[in-house]
Amino acid sequence: MHYLVDTFFVLTDRINIFHNVVATFRAIKISIMFIFSAVLVFHFLILSGVIPDENTWGGQLKSHQEMIQFETISIAVNLFFLFLVAVKAKWLIINFPARLLSVLFWSMSLIFAANTIGNLVAINSLEKCIATPITLILSILTALLAREKQST
Repeated sequence: MHYLVDTFFVLTDRINIFHNVVATFRAIKISIMFIFSAVLVFHFLILSGVIPDENTWGGQLKSHQEMIQFETISIAVNLFFLFLVAVKAKWLIINFPARLLSVLFWSMSLIFAANTIGNLVAINSLEKCIATPITLILSILTALLAREKQST
């Protein structure tokens, strides 16, 4: 009888751990979606002129046309990242190879890590102070999603 009670508590603990892991990955996905959505709003504010060009892209842009090109690409990439998170979260029912999804999240993590380094050397101190922690957080969170087992 003692063995059955112990087994029951071990199984209960494992179920609780599994539930906590699932909840953690759900929170990670929601956090990433929130950050990407906020970043998209930021890029649209740059395109609309509300945020001046010189406060973006490390202060390295040479013309308004170059800013439009960079912002358009950035918006497209961020929309793609949102799509990948939605697929990973199973909010979109798409048959997407799990291995490819993992590779894409590892790639995103590396891109955000490189972007963090780039932000550290940005000319604009506002960009340095705001963008650096965001890209660092995204690098860590996307690495965690890349490691997530498909069953969760």
